[in-house]
Amino acid sequence: MSKLLNEKHLEMLQNPEYAKEYAAQEEEFQIARILIRARSRSGLTQKQVAERMGTTQSVIARMESGKPTPSVKSLQRYAQATGCKMKITLEAH
Repeated sequence: MSKLLNEKHLEMLQNPEYAKEYAAQEEEFQIARILIRARSRSGLTQKQVAERMGTTQSVIARMESGKPTPSVKSLQRYAQATGCKMKITLEAH
């Protein structure tokens, strides 16, 4: 996040309703961050990942937005396209 955006986000987290909604979406945000990080490490653009997956850049943009949550099959294809290995873990709270 840019500095100004991050500052605004931290400010808005003081609002209980915003904080609650943000927390409810944290898993989707985390998936989005992981996808973007994998693509960045691979040095690929969204368009290049899309070509490797046989889809469009707009599909990749939606996957990286976290909405809707990508299917396991899509995540596997994304991992392969970016030269990554997918690993799913379940952790206790």
